[in-house]
Parts: sequence; C-alpha cells; structure tokens
Amino acid sequence: MSKIKPVYSFVGSSGSGKTTFLENLIPVLVRRGYTVGAIKHDAHKFEIDKPGKDSYRLKHAGAKIVSISSDQKMAMVQSYEKEYTMEEMVLKFYGTVDIILTEGYKKSNIPKFEIFRKANNKPMVAEGRDELLGVISNDGIGVDVRQFSLNDYEGVADYLINISDFTSVNIDIQGLDDKYINPLSDYLTALSKLVNLQNIKVKIEGN
Repeated sequence: MSKIKPVYSFVGSSGSGKTTFLENLIPVLVRRGYTVGAIKHDAHKFEIDKPGKDSYRLKHAGAKIVSISSDQKMAMVQSYEKEYTMEEMVLKFYGTVDIILTEGYKKSNIPKFEIFRKANNKPMVAEGRDELLGVISNDGIGVDVRQFSLNDYEGVADYLINISDFTSVNIDIQGLDDKYINPLSDYLTALSKLVNLQNIKVKIEGN
C-alpha cells in the first residue's frame, strides 16, 4: 500500500462513540511525538461563545471575524455564507501539525475509519466506500478492510503511522519580510498534506 497524506476522517452514526475514540487515540499519537490537529464537523448550528463576554459582544455588534489571543492559545469565531470544506479548513488552520483527524465529513473522499456498534441499531455510513480504510467495532463486521476493537487505540495509531506520508516539503519563499514568511509557510505546509508536493518555491515581486 502506498503511503497516503496524514488526513483521516472518523465517521459513524450518532452515538457510535466517535468523540470518545478520538479522545483516547490522540494522546497515543502525542506520546509518540506527533502533533495532532482535530476537526469536528457539526451539521447543526452551534455557539461556542458566551453572552456577556467581550468577544461575544464584538461579534454581535457586527464583526464578521472575532479572535481572542493570548500567549498560550487563540480562538476565532467567523461567520460565513458558505461552509468551509474540510480541505479549506486544513489549508487555513492546520499547517503546523503532523496529522489531522476529523470527526465527521462522512461524504468526503478523504481516507476514513468507521466506528460501528450493532447495539446502536443504525446501519454503517461508509460501507462500500472506496476510501474506507478500517472499521472500529467489537461486533463481527463482514467488510474487506482492516478491523480494530473499540479500545484498540494503540493498534489504530500503529496503522495510521505506518500508512502515512510524513515527508516534509521543501519551501523557499523569497521577497517577503520574515514576519510574513511563517504564516505563508504554514499554509504551503498544509497544502502538502493534501496534495503530493516535494518542493515549493515562491518569489514575491512588489513595486
């Protein structure tokens, strides 16, 4: 099997345990020295800001984008008319991590694992899809892909590491001050997680 780009989706019906599995898988990858990005896809409206907070007040005053930043972390709330695709999310925000795990995006064509429980009384959501790499379940599933138990976090981590292409892309950016190079480099690094790239050279010419 050829190495593939380290962006994977974990799918399954509601109540199958996707978040719980990722919550336990991520620490395994981190202990092994990998930086991890996670994306949660929500098909419903959500609100993560709190009424009365400064950021909430600024957003509801009409700002399209509001960020809150400290020396340890940052958060951003952005309104848009069209949802970002998973690829756009990766490009905009995930250039500094080694591997990206998404929860959801079951209709995307990125490699995916399905978490399945017969007791959930719901059918598989990715059965028969070409990009299905594995099924995580304690039930006997007749599918022709790798199968893991619901608590086999080490086994799934091993598999992800073995099949992933972690090759670093060579990036050469010319014509910009240093303070602009890092953000652009992060974007191009994220691009290399989605498409096969070995060398990227950017030359900026101004007036």
